[in-house]
Amino acid sequence: MSHLPLIVGYGGINSAGRSIFDFSHQRMLFDSMDTQNQNEVLQSLGHLMGTMERETILNKTLIRTIDDNFFDDHNYRSPALPTLAGGQLPSGFNPAKTYNSRQHPRGLAMTIFGLSDAVMSLGLPWEEILVKVPRQKISCVSGCAVAQADKYGMGGMFQASMANSRVTSKHMAMSLGEGSADFGHAYVLGSMGSTGNYTGACATFQYNLKLGISMIQSGESLISIVGAAESGIVPEIYEAFSATKGLAEDENLIKLQEKLGEDCNEPNHRKICRPFGENIGMSLGESAQFVVLMADSLALELGLNIHGAALSSHIHADGYKKSISGPGAGNYLTVGKVFNEINSHFGQEAMNKTFFHAHGTSTPQNRESESHIISSMAKAFGVKSLPVTAIKSYLGHSLAAAGGDQMISSLGSWRNNWIPGICSTPKLADNVFTENVNFLLENLEFEDGEFDFAVLNAKGFGGNNGTALLASPAKTMELLQAKYSSEQIKKYQAQKQSVDDQLLENKNKILQGDTKSRYIFGENVIDGMNDFEVEPHQITNKLNDEKFHLESTLPYKDFLKG
Repeated sequence: MSHLPLIVGYGGINSAGRSIFDFSHQRMLFDSMDTQNQNEVLQSLGHLMGTMERETILNKTLIRTIDDNFFDDHNYRSPALPTLAGGQLPSGFNPAKTYNSRQHPRGLAMTIFGLSDAVMSLGLPWEEILVKVPRQKISCVSGCAVAQADKYGMGGMFQASMANSRVTSKHMAMSLGEGSADFGHAYVLGSMGSTGNYTGACATFQYNLKLGISMIQSGESLISIVGAAESGIVPEIYEAFSATKGLAEDENLIKLQEKLGEDCNEPNHRKICRPFGENIGMSLGESAQFVVLMADSLALELGLNIHGAALSSHIHADGYKKSISGPGAGNYLTVGKVFNEINSHFGQEAMNKTFFHAHGTSTPQNRESESHIISSMAKAFGVKSLPVTAIKSYLGHSLAAAGGDQMISSLGSWRNNWIPGICSTPKLADNVFTENVNFLLENLEFEDGEFDFAVLNAKGFGGNNGTALLASPAKTMELLQAKYSSEQIKKYQAQKQSVDDQLLENKNKILQGDTKSRYIFGENVIDGMNDFEVEPHQITNKLNDEKFHLESTLPYKDFLKG
């Protein structure tokens, strides 16, 4: 029987704050939230930032002018750049200070913090889960797209001699692209299943999601933590994107503000990213996002919250191209496959119960090429008016983690009944294709049951395209009711009550100031050389009788005799 990859937890950190309990989603929607939610957002951010001053919290989150000392603190050089706009983590917050870090690159420190929150969001102690789930059945797939590029990672390794410093013993290991997954297994999860990072430029999260879904569906993993972590706020990355003419720069922003009749005395970095409007290029950001996928039977047994289901993630290259950084044809295939899945398996009505997270980089090329893909697919599949948003307008482009930002926002929408609009774009550009599409230039409130599906789209450098399909919590329960009896569902709901009670306690801890990360270094280390008993069918840890089974299925049985 097939396994449905349920989303049972999520956590992360970006320029809007913590993803757990939808704090970051509500920060993007702050003006549309009620007073209680606003106060909780301010509390959660205030504890991170070391201030409870409302205006400071609001001004020093989301995309904005990067702090004066940021490059000095995290890099060997702080050059004059064509812009200082970016989706920096909340000012005053350093994830490396939430645990006993030792010169960890920023992306890895963000991993520890974000993944710790993802574990906390389950509502069950992780040690209790490890008792019930073999560690070899828990996978973690996460990483960066460009590099651990600050001075404690690859940037420092390459630049140390030029900065009158030296390469350390940590630089090489902490430069690895899959380091986020390595840190997750080793210091947060203690898991021993599949690991790695499926790098796909700006579509890296969708690529990793495809792996996680496949491992749950096949039974290789019972739990798969999928994520990505990256800080693009590095001088060399700014300079590189500027060289490609893809970066939004202050000089052009002033001209755009003047053209649109806005105040043009200084660049408005808050609105530098304007997807599908008159725009001038992309803006960089930083984010680490993680979702916990779990086989449906295990999730019901444990009584965990079901935030939705990750149904699919499709990957296609562009084929022959004239520019490695330009738009290509592969994204038509990835979006088309997702739309076909919705239409074929859930019917025409489901097409009109879907919303779409566009890649929406704010480049002139993207607004035309992606809008054509979205519009042509919506028209072909008979969608009346497909709601489309683009949250890079709030967060900047977090590179590998951009799809994770979309994922967290989608899950938050189903909990809060709001989709963030592209509020930085005053009107659509003339060359944006709009037929059968509703580009949301304002926040959209919706009723329960109005949207069953979310589509997460990414168009990456090099021809890396990824498009994922999510089912809402309500739709996911509908799918589960087709497989499980009403008695099994009732048993699950009763089991879930204790989890909900623990989650309320966890939320209160955060609102009271808990920012500590889960970081287990040098504890419970397995010494295979001295503690393992090896047999043909299993390996046993003699200290605790934990067994690691060696059975696997060779997929070539048709070629074997007997």
